[in-house]
Amino acid sequence: MKRYRSPLGDALALLICGVLAGVLAAAAAFPLFATGGIVAGNSIESFESLPTELTKPTLPQTSYVYASDGETLITSFYEENRREVSLDDVSPVMINALLAAEDSKFYEHPGVDWAGIVRAAVANQGGGQQGASTLTMQFVRNTLIYSASTIDEVIEASEDTYERKLREARYAMAIEETMSKEEILQGYLNVIYLGNQAYGVQAGAYSYFNKPPGELELHEAATLASLPKFPSYADGLLDGEGDDTQIIDRRNWVLDRMATLEYISETEAAEAKEQPLDLNPREVRSECVDVATADWGFFCDFFKSWWGDQEVFGETERDRISLLKRGGYRIVTSLDPKLQESAMDSIHDEIDDDDVRALGSVTVTPGTGHVRSMAVNRVYSLDQIDNGPRSDGKDIPSNYPNTTIPLLSGNNESAGFPAGSTFKMFTMLAALEEGWPLSMKVPSPKQYTSQYAVGAAADEEVRCNRQVDQYNNEFWNWCPTTENYSAGPPLDFWGMFGKSSNTGFVQLQEMVGTSKAVEMAERLGVTFYGESGVQQAREGKDEKEADESLDSNYGVFTLGMGDSTTPIDMAEAYAAVAAEGMHCEPLPVLSVTGADGEEWVEASETDCEQVVDKDVARAAISAARCPVNDSDSKSRCVGGTAGEARGFDRPIMGKTGTADSDRAYWFMASTPNATTATFVGDPDSSSHKDLAADFHDEVRGTGVDILRAAVKGLDEKDWPAPSDKMVNGKNLVSIPGIGCESVDSAKSRVASAGFDVSVSPGRFDSECKRGEAFSTSVTGSAPKGSPIYILVSNGSGYEEDGGDEGDGDETPGPGDGPDFPGGPGND
Repeated sequence: MKRYRSPLGDALALLICGVLAGVLAAAAAFPLFATGGIVAGNSIESFESLPTELTKPTLPQTSYVYASDGETLITSFYEENRREVSLDDVSPVMINALLAAEDSKFYEHPGVDWAGIVRAAVANQGGGQQGASTLTMQFVRNTLIYSASTIDEVIEASEDTYERKLREARYAMAIEETMSKEEILQGYLNVIYLGNQAYGVQAGAYSYFNKPPGELELHEAATLASLPKFPSYADGLLDGEGDDTQIIDRRNWVLDRMATLEYISETEAAEAKEQPLDLNPREVRSECVDVATADWGFFCDFFKSWWGDQEVFGETERDRISLLKRGGYRIVTSLDPKLQESAMDSIHDEIDDDDVRALGSVTVTPGTGHVRSMAVNRVYSLDQIDNGPRSDGKDIPSNYPNTTIPLLSGNNESAGFPAGSTFKMFTMLAALEEGWPLSMKVPSPKQYTSQYAVGAAADEEVRCNRQVDQYNNEFWNWCPTTENYSAGPPLDFWGMFGKSSNTGFVQLQEMVGTSKAVEMAERLGVTFYGESGVQQAREGKDEKEADESLDSNYGVFTLGMGDSTTPIDMAEAYAAVAAEGMHCEPLPVLSVTGADGEEWVEASETDCEQVVDKDVARAAISAARCPVNDSDSKSRCVGGTAGEARGFDRPIMGKTGTADSDRAYWFMASTPNATTATFVGDPDSSSHKDLAADFHDEVRGTGVDILRAAVKGLDEKDWPAPSDKMVNGKNLVSIPGIGCESVDSAKSRVASAGFDVSVSPGRFDSECKRGEAFSTSVTGSAPKGSPIYILVSNGSGYEEDGGDEGDGDETPGPGDGPDFPGGPGND
């Protein structure tokens, strides 16, 4: 339509502003004007001195989060429920309804309807109540509010004063010079508030009628047009409550106005007035406690935490979350809704949500880090009033059936669950990296006397070789046991991993050093929180001292007895092995698209790094095929602790893990293109003994079912076999034999051969004299530079003239070591 523009009109407008608005309108509509001493004579001058440049702010828009199919809505994040649209996306009937209700002369006035101001002033002077703001002035007011940086500026932009009206009028006239009517109208359509947290016509159309604004029918458009002045009329209506009388009356008034203005016919108005409100609200999902399906909340929580950590989204976590709630992003996540549903079904086949035991599983894609499912027998909800009693007896809500604790991803307050023998993977990788070959055999006795010392608080069954130090403090060697199943002749790496030999892996850890096994775990993505055994061993020490502390005092690491971890960390770590040493940070998104339609490629890029040599990883995979009854061309598997995986019909690797005292149980399983971490544990108490007893089969069965669902439809792939070097070793050095000689002599000979020599603490049974060196911790051959321990006799088997040297109780040794817990599981 033709826009109002003429020098005479502008001059007249200023005159009216100075005289009518300054005298009549201000005196009638704004009593403060009459009492404030402002005179009409300087009104034009005051008006002209007002600012005219209006900065259009970026409006907060809703971000929508979808599953991997790009269609299934998980939830949304918003400060204001809004999605900006162009004028072309809005039906003409919606535009006409708003013009009829708010500003029928929009296309005729220059931003300010001076006649309307006068009319409103007269009406208000007579006791009535009429507004005089044009659609342009309303757009100005909202723009000023959104541009405000302080509370005072918000109040100034919205308070009912003459000064505000005058400022709006000045801005309105100015922007009419720089913006077209269509641009102003489009801005208005996106900024108006329509009640029920719906900002803008797009949010309003979906909130009330679940359709885009381009598809609104006449009676629906009139309903929305009735709300900018009276949003409270819709209160309660979306919940099936409230009184619809006022909103229907207002809607019918809008329809009459449209007929009067000849936007529609009288017949059309009458027919529309006969229509019911026909509200069909689309449920607005808000953040993680309001996801479309309750079990998606744990993934949503992980996604939100991930977003808050990404520097690409802002300087601080607060800035990043604010951007998520204001930026209007379309985020397609990696959550596979079909796999998630299948995982939940598999879990619920074994356990209910109201069980103290948490049975959960995480699935990650090797080589990308995409998190495809996060399932657990819990409901992600803040409503915990009716939760069951806590297993630890504390007077606070338990975690079942409802919780928002990140059971699958963890944080500083939720460190996960005891890891059990799944940590043996890290010790094996560290050993392979140091040059120990797969074929090297390590003794696997029923009980092993380790170099690690323990104090009196350790369980009797895992301590032996009692000694006292110079201060008369008792200490023992830590003597872990292994199950009869894995005890017996020496085992190579395939056999140790397949049978999960505790005593074999403790020896292997002694050979490579606990610090290197820990470093390997961290390299692959495992985080050790403050209460973990690793962090306690490091506390207050520099890096070198921390490593020495781990190597000398922390033997239980490889058995997963002193550290808890999260399912997502373990899935991340085993996925890195499955990807032949390529570690990828867990990634919950496939794409992030801004409100402008531009994709933020950097935000969804995978963060991967080769952290383990491919050949080393392939060797570990070769051994890890044994627990799940699989093999490659070079495998020499014995054992197999996960019979449920037999017949999986795809290349598979994995590991089971029982935490000591059955406090938790794990099953790790992976193909080249899918990795699952499945566990059972007690989120309320990691010390809950026997929690996992009689539930091992269920965990393994659940894990196999989920992995089978995860690979459905994916290409079948296999891993290359390890090289001959990884199988048989290369450039190994012979370890000198030791036989009843002085400790210094033994140390000198072993060191001269190129090894890192130490004397093992404590004294051991042998036929040599007490105090004599009689053997090394490893015999045969080993990589040059490997740590070798000299074993010293306690004289128990030495005989001279029928005498007995005694039990060595008074032999000095190191002071009290850590008090390790009881007997570990073997799986």
